[in-house]
Amino acid sequence: MRRVSEVRQALEERVLRGTRLAAGELADLSSVDLRQESEHDVSVLLLLGALSSRMGGGEPVTPALFDVARRYMETSLLYTGRILPRTKEIIELLDGGVDERSPDLLVEVADHLSQGWPTYPDSVFPAGLARLSEGLGLGGEPARYTRVSFVLWWQALGAAAAGDHDRALPLIHDSLERYRKYLYYADAAWLYTDIVINHLTAGRLEEAVTALGSQRHYVEEVYASHPSATGARSFAFSLGDVQSGSYSTFIESSSLRPKELSDQDRALLKRYVRTSEFLIAACRYGSRRDFDAALDVFSFGWVTFQQSPYPRIFRHLADRYGGRAGSWSVHLTAHEQWHRMLRTYRVRTKARQLIDVAVTLHDRLAYAGLEQQADLVLLDAAVLHERLHGKGAAVEWITRYLIDIRPSIPEILQVAVDYLQAPQNIAGRRFLSKYIGLRTDFLVPEILPVVLLDEPGTGSPSWEVALYGNLLSVEGVTVYEETPPPLLDILRVLGEEFMRSREKNEEPSFLSASELSARTHRTPAALAQSVRRFRMACRDRFDEVADWDIASDAVIQGRPGYRMNPQSVRKFTSYSTID
Repeated sequence: MRRVSEVRQALEERVLRGTRLAAGELADLSSVDLRQESEHDVSVLLLLGALSSRMGGGEPVTPALFDVARRYMETSLLYTGRILPRTKEIIELLDGGVDERSPDLLVEVADHLSQGWPTYPDSVFPAGLARLSEGLGLGGEPARYTRVSFVLWWQALGAAAAGDHDRALPLIHDSLERYRKYLYYADAAWLYTDIVINHLTAGRLEEAVTALGSQRHYVEEVYASHPSATGARSFAFSLGDVQSGSYSTFIESSSLRPKELSDQDRALLKRYVRTSEFLIAACRYGSRRDFDAALDVFSFGWVTFQQSPYPRIFRHLADRYGGRAGSWSVHLTAHEQWHRMLRTYRVRTKARQLIDVAVTLHDRLAYAGLEQQADLVLLDAAVLHERLHGKGAAVEWITRYLIDIRPSIPEILQVAVDYLQAPQNIAGRRFLSKYIGLRTDFLVPEILPVVLLDEPGTGSPSWEVALYGNLLSVEGVTVYEETPPPLLDILRVLGEEFMRSREKNEEPSFLSASELSARTHRTPAALAQSVRRFRMACRDRFDEVADWDIASDAVIQGRPGYRMNPQSVRKFTSYSTID
């Protein structure tokens, strides 16, 4: 039995040399090895096989490739069902391109297979498709197969993040043209929003309004040309973070040419129109509320949004239209605020603090038009409230909202009510587990680790420390809205050392006062004073909002040097749009 990695390497060499794969050569592929591969990597393997088999007009080995796909789909826990079905369509398209001697179809193959794959230009596919095209007498350069919609888009985002909107816009238009041509309706709707953002960044409000009009017209055309889906869960588009090997995407088409749209699909297309509308209103009137709404509609459910180019892109808008520097936050999205609310469970957040955060989030999400999420955050707060402070007060508080929540999310509401009425035993745990399971349909922050498994205020701490720009959060509690600059420097240096050690499975070393002084350009006395004030601020804030006596060295240990405390801190993150 041959390992998948060996077969993949051999196929890459065949593609580069232009030699063919025979149908029987995949029969001895190790099944054990195959089912341990990511779905994306299996997809790449099949596409390499298809490409190699058609070199010089060779016969297809599609049945053998589809048999490998079947083996993987039936045996692997890593199979998501969101990549391989499209891959099989791409292989059939490749066969059609070779049979018809069509360079246009081969270019379309490159566009489809590159979606969501950031390292596609460095793969063998551009050169392999060019060799295939040349062998068919069609000519071709690798650049033809590199200049695909996804690559153009990412180049545009890099330019936009750097503030170069004049370079970004032509790239976005080229990408949009391809997305429209190949019927990627959701991606095309998204790119119109990118056009709006770049015009606004350049101060061209009227051009942004014109782009919004084109976006509305495009979405209406898609609506009109696609009937309603007949299947109960027949979705043309999927939304949510997808990770599989080197494949990474937030929105994708479930098939290459969707013929019908569900209500969910239509709402997804409208999502980007609403983002553009809110952004134009925010920039026209200097409205932070509209800017927050645009950010929330655009990013909600996108767990890796903070690592994307978009916070930097939105930062340019915030700096131009947001008035006082930093007044429009690009990091504290509603999704992130919700995550922080859930984290405060571990430090026994006080009832008034929990309710205040939940109601504020509800109002923010409702204004953005995310009504179901707005209602769900109230249910989450009720569950946390019951776990922290008892059933009576939780039921009394959530009851006032039931008449509004029931039409919006009736099923999960009933489960929450069953949980709040159940005794605290196995039955209650069963309702809580069911509630947590139903939440996943809404792409909301994960609640499982902090509610189902942990009792509030017990066990060893496992905290998140995060810098959202200049705002410092410790386990969801805001310690500073504007963190003092010396402390920012200290946290970034210690945090970097902490996460580097965690990646190596090691304890972080103490940095001596002199070493930390050299790396922060602060005197040892200033460092000691900053750490002392930080500890006092932590104690005061936790006294105010949580029933938790935070230890003085819970975040930063100060002897015999300085480090983040590995016994209490689980994760440090610094979100910043400044290099």
